Order: sequence, then C-alpha cells, then structure tokens
Amino acid sequence: MLRNTAEHPPVWPDEMLDEQRRTAINIFVDRRLSEPAGAYLRHFRERKHAVRRLLRAVSAFEPGNPDPEVVRRILRDGELFDALRYVAGPPISEDDLYTLVTRSADRLKKSDLLRDEVAMQVFGMICRLADPHRFPWIATGRRPRYHELRNAVLMTAAVHAPQTLAAERRGYGRAVEKMLKDRLDVLGLRCVPTPNGGKINAPKLAPDSGQYYGECTLYGRRVDILIGTRHGRIVAVESKDSNSAVNSVKRVANDTAGKGEKWRKAYGEQVVLVGLISGVFKLETLKAAQDSGLYLVWAHDLEPFIAWLEQVL
Repeated sequence: MLRNTAEHPPVWPDEMLDEQRRTAINIFVDRRLSEPAGAYLRHFRERKHAVRRLLRAVSAFEPGNPDPEVVRRILRDGELFDALRYVAGPPISEDDLYTLVTRSADRLKKSDLLRDEVAMQVFGMICRLADPHRFPWIATGRRPRYHELRNAVLMTAAVHAPQTLAAERRGYGRAVEKMLKDRLDVLGLRCVPTPNGGKINAPKLAPDSGQYYGECTLYGRRVDILIGTRHGRIVAVESKDSNSAVNSVKRVANDTAGKGEKWRKAYGEQVVLVGLISGVFKLETLKAAQDSGLYLVWAHDLEPFIAWLEQVL
C-alpha cells in the first residue's frame, strides 16, 4: 500500500514504484512509435515549406549581389532565419553564428542583427559555410537548376525536421506540467501572479493556502510550480521527462533532488519537494530519489498526489 499521511505526499513501496515505472516506459514507447506517422511528417512538411520560402526570397536578387532589404526580411522572419541557418553544412546555431560574425561572446541584439552591415555579414557567413552537397550553386555564384532546388529542399528538410521534433520532445515536460495545473484548477486552487519579479526568497512571499505560482525561482533555483498549503508549508514541483535511464539520473537525482538540498537549508522542512515525472527511469534512481526526500508523482497517475493535496489545503 502507499504510505500516505497528511504531512507528506505518497511514498511508493518498491513493488509499486517498479510497476509505475514500467507503465511510464510503456507510455513513452507508445508515444515515440506514433511519431513517424504523425509528428515527424508534420515537422518534415513544415521544414520543406520554410526552405521553399527561403529559396523564393533569395531568388529575388542576383547571385553574389544580395539585396540588404531582402536579407533583413529573412532575418526578421523566425521561420526563414531558422531555414537559413540550416543552409550551412553542418547547420549552425544562432549563438555560434553570432560568435563567428562578431568574434565576441556577446549575443547580438535583434536591432543589431537588422543593421545592414551586420545583416550582410550574417548572410555572407551562411553562404560561406553552405553545404556544397545540398547547395552546390552557392560557391560558384550561379543560378540553381531545378533538380538542385528540389534536392536542396528535400535534404534540408530531412536534416532540420529531426531537430525541431527533438525540441518538441524536450517540451513534453511542459505538457505534463499543464496536466497538473489543470487538475489544480479543478481542485479549486488559484494560479496567482508571482510577487517580487518571480523571485521567492523569503517565507512571506510564498503562495497562500489554496494558491499556486507558475514558473519562478525559489531561493535562486528555478521551480515549475509552487503550491501553498496550511501552516505556511509550500510544495515545490519540478516536472521531469526522461528519454533514457542514463538521462534519468541527471533529471531526478542531480537536477531535482539537488535543488531540494538548497531549498531545505534556506526554507527548512516547510518545503515539500515533488518530482512530477514521465518517461524512462531506472528503479535504483527512483528509490534513491525517494530516500533523499523527493516525493514522486507520476504524470499518468496524478490522483494519489491530488488526494493528498485535498488534505493539506
């Protein structure tokens, strides 16, 4: 049975912990196996559309003589700018691109990026790094042939789509976080604005019973949800989605449990640390996390945690 008191959320016995862990893995596998027919094809279509838009835009000027206004228009458009970065072989991140252009660690401001001189430097750097297999016409400064355009669109979309899909996967934790927030709303809790610019560094700034904050910092460390309960206790919820057993150690043991040590030193035992988890985890990692004082809430089974909250609000 779950060990559940009004003082603390449920603590999972080893057998139930392993059962829930296997359920989470099965849900993860089913989610990933559904991607080729859905999410990946959607990302591939979107990336093809973006590359076509980019090639149409640059076709407006002569090879080797880009129009600064067209270049600025490309850099202002997030979709086109992303597509432009993937012209490089290998693709180049925004931060790397800015460093290569400025030879500085300072990130370019949007206003700087749109100045003619900087915009042309960025565009020129991309052309200099263009993948010769996907964009063979750029190095020679000639017009592309039809089959080259077609191949460039397909190959660049194939390079870019897995990256945008991976970014979407990393955001799954946000979807899980929203599931919990929806349940909190149904329970009658109110999401209220976070005081002090989102920096919670004193007990008086904590949410009252029946209220919660969205993402904020608790004594200098980010927390996804902060819930107020009776007697001044707060529940700090960290949402963690893991795609591998190795990654789960970082997600739970290092990231979440590590924050708890700092919070307890600053706030005392009045802070209850909760890991809202989904995906792939090793049993040993979860057991160690619970032993360290982290209470585990499964994204696929929120009810035990919600039942506990009803007792302490």
